Amino acid sequence: METQELLKCFDEKIEWGWQMIEKLKQVHKVEGIDKLIRKIQQEVKFLKKVRSTGNVKKEHLQSTNLIHLNAIVERLLSANEPVSVLKPFKNENSRLEVDIVCNGGSSWVKVIARNAKALTLISCGNAEYGQKSVLDQAEAYLKCAKNYPHMYKPPDIIFYFACGIEIPLAQKLENSLNIIVEGKKIDVLAEDDVASDDALYSESDSQSESSSNSNLCNLLELNKSIETKSIGILNLDVSTLLAYVTNMTNGHANFLYVEPLLNQQAMWERSSPLKPVLDQLFQDKELIVCQTAYDNFTNIINLIVKIVNDIPQGRVMELSLGGKIKERSRLVFATGENFKSITVSANEGFVRAARMQGVECMVFIHEPRSLSEIKELSPLDPESS
Repeated sequence: METQELLKCFDEKIEWGWQMIEKLKQVHKVEGIDKLIRKIQQEVKFLKKVRSTGNVKKEHLQSTNLIHLNAIVERLLSANEPVSVLKPFKNENSRLEVDIVCNGGSSWVKVIARNAKALTLISCGNAEYGQKSVLDQAEAYLKCAKNYPHMYKPPDIIFYFACGIEIPLAQKLENSLNIIVEGKKIDVLAEDDVASDDALYSESDSQSESSSNSNLCNLLELNKSIETKSIGILNLDVSTLLAYVTNMTNGHANFLYVEPLLNQQAMWERSSPLKPVLDQLFQDKELIVCQTAYDNFTNIINLIVKIVNDIPQGRVMELSLGGKIKERSRLVFATGENFKSITVSANEGFVRAARMQGVECMVFIHEPRSLSEIKELSPLDPESS
């Protein structure tokens, strides 16, 4: 795509964002509208910042979360008696954010703006580590709704598919889980259709936690103010081990992938290669990995690190499990703290969640890179990088 055409696309996306905000004036009294507006403004700000540099790329447009946010806006405007938007509910030790609460409170709506084939693939187990399918999400909604009855009855759960849903998956949601499915029901797509559909890029997997451009929202602010030269031990998280050995960081970032998350990470890698950052950090350091992390990454044996036992004690182990605080991550960070080391990780969700519980981690945060080898569809045109 030519630069002038890209600039025009950027202008159109930016204008689209402002139009969304203007539309939301119709429902300005709905709880959470300000939060939704801030999310849209954040995406617009990112696009304006990139456009001002003149260094625009197609991937910047593909990674924006505006498509998903627009789907929320459109569904909200058509909702009957909307009560709130982006409403958080406590769900055991985690939090569930409901896109729209409507019908006076008797219905919860989840908005999904992802490619229909991608949704099916993920539901069949073809997902990244930690990535939830719509079936998993449906079960979480149903479980949480039981704890928040409206008029003594759990809210109805509605899944709105802005880009459609394949019929077999829709039937599973409706027949097995009693989910109300909205959106176009379509015949099963060929897998080749995934790569050509821009809607594949439309929804961040962590939309309730952060923008799809979270890496550009200054990851460094999560890094504790530390002097890495003064500490000689680095405790490596599983995410760091993955990032270090994946094809993506070893000369193979110019690919189109099945998953939008991988396309986003490849875009980051092309613009800011991660391995030189880690190599510089690793220089003259003793690298350790706790047993739990090692057991979760047995094929990293060729990376020379010292294996140490888990040390399940200290303030990190006192963090309440749930949400982004997983047992594995808690053990990894606790072991690092007991060794008085800097934990090197891409797990920003854990660091943020720990901070919310009053625990600052001694950590060096970097962008994530997933193992991408089996999901390389085709090489990208060098002109588009």
